[in-house]
Amino acid sequence: MSLKKYLGIGLCSLFLLISCSEEEDNGVLTFEAPSVDLSLESGEFRIGQTIRVDVSFEASALFRNFVVQRGSTIIDQINYSDRTEGEDNYSLEFFITENLLGTTQTFTFTVTDTFGETDTATFAATVSEVAPTFTIEDVEINGTSFKLVKGRINFDESFDNENLWLLKGAVTVEDITTLSIQEGTSIFAMDSIVPASPPLQPDPIIISGTLDVQIGGALIAEGTQENPILFNTINVAPNQPETPDKGDWLGVVLRGDDSPEDSSGILKYVRIENGGNGDEALQLRQVGGATTIDYVQVHNTDDTGIRMRGGYVNLKHILVTQPDDRGIRYSDGWEGNGQFWAIVTDVDDSIGLNGRDTDESPRNSDAVMSNITVIGPNIVGDGPGDTEGVRLRDDANGAFHNTIVTGFDDSFRNRNGGTMVIKNSAVFGNGADGDDDGLHISVSNDFRDPANNNSEDEIVLTDIFVGISTANSSDASTLGNFFDAVNFVGAVSPDDDWTLGWTLNFDGTPRE
Repeated sequence: MSLKKYLGIGLCSLFLLISCSEEEDNGVLTFEAPSVDLSLESGEFRIGQTIRVDVSFEASALFRNFVVQRGSTIIDQINYSDRTEGEDNYSLEFFITENLLGTTQTFTFTVTDTFGETDTATFAATVSEVAPTFTIEDVEINGTSFKLVKGRINFDESFDNENLWLLKGAVTVEDITTLSIQEGTSIFAMDSIVPASPPLQPDPIIISGTLDVQIGGALIAEGTQENPILFNTINVAPNQPETPDKGDWLGVVLRGDDSPEDSSGILKYVRIENGGNGDEALQLRQVGGATTIDYVQVHNTDDTGIRMRGGYVNLKHILVTQPDDRGIRYSDGWEGNGQFWAIVTDVDDSIGLNGRDTDESPRNSDAVMSNITVIGPNIVGDGPGDTEGVRLRDDANGAFHNTIVTGFDDSFRNRNGGTMVIKNSAVFGNGADGDDDGLHISVSNDFRDPANNNSEDEIVLTDIFVGISTANSSDASTLGNFFDAVNFVGAVSPDDDWTLGWTLNFDGTPRE
């Protein structure tokens, strides 16, 4: 139970200079004792790894100091000035050197408030001869040299842009481990085949190429507009005899701890092609809100392009082209934000943007999105075929602002979903006949409510998805700190085309 300090009103007047987060009950002020929380409490490390611990601490009676010790030695100290607010964060990074082998390194974090009350948390790092559970070897396939990666990456590792990298089967990034990928790097993937072993395993097992980042691991893949990072099938690599196709490999999976503060790393200026293999090409499973997903394209997947399964991750500048099923799907209680998404699908029985929870969801999804453009088969495919632009289902919630939906049978639909908010948005060129708005009866009245300021007027689009309107738009920044301050309907402005130079057109040619 937290320690509390009790002060009468007379005594409190002596401390008017102290601004604190207090509660008052019958003339008595109470102050919560300080507290320290760690992202990790222990871990096993090898020589050459870096210990990373995120610390959050608070004190309702304001701070006096924060001290970090390694063993009995103070390695860092923060002394706070008077009236410093009672919440702060600290990140420890400590590199493991050879002389620490066989030891346990103990780090103690202590916060002290203005009354001298303290709280302490401890992190213990065991340094041992951890055996690598992955291999990187030089191979040559059909005359092309690769760095072939297999297994579970359990040491911090980097992929450079001077080599072609090849993932064989499922390659994972383990807890307390970071995989860093240099800008301009190309990573390919191929299946791994486990031979048959009768009678228990009568047939070979095929394990699809995957990069799977586990909870507590991190992927730092930060490309640039001029040098994006590319993930693709081996069949795209030089001199390979097979023709690349959808589902040649699975894709990229990030896993988090389902908290707003958790980070699984950075994906920036990244392109993922020919993935899916019956699943999603980019899977964000309970990924935390401190993860960066920005400037990402998923192209030519045989299932869903991107799926958020719970979590709080936010996504900005997203392009999904040629998915075989859904463009983007969220489920299982996703509570993130999205801005500047363009989704283009040409297949029948498809959904551009889908929010759907399940009976097993820990909570209902509650997402906010702005500046979305969703293009359907009536524009780029064979015409009507039971398609939906944006659909909610099974109690998932979603708010859609400044959104364009065109080219579907149903533009917006709420099928047993939760609350569906549609504001400052535009639908046109939808419906089975191609000449009405395609608004499903579940949303048509709300959509046409003048208070929601929606439109059924056509917006001119070039290059399939480039085009905006300011006729009925709203400033996206009013939706929260995540959103950029733009005031137009649609994802891609002709005056600021963020897709140029690093993405592919719908037909697979470079956008230049």
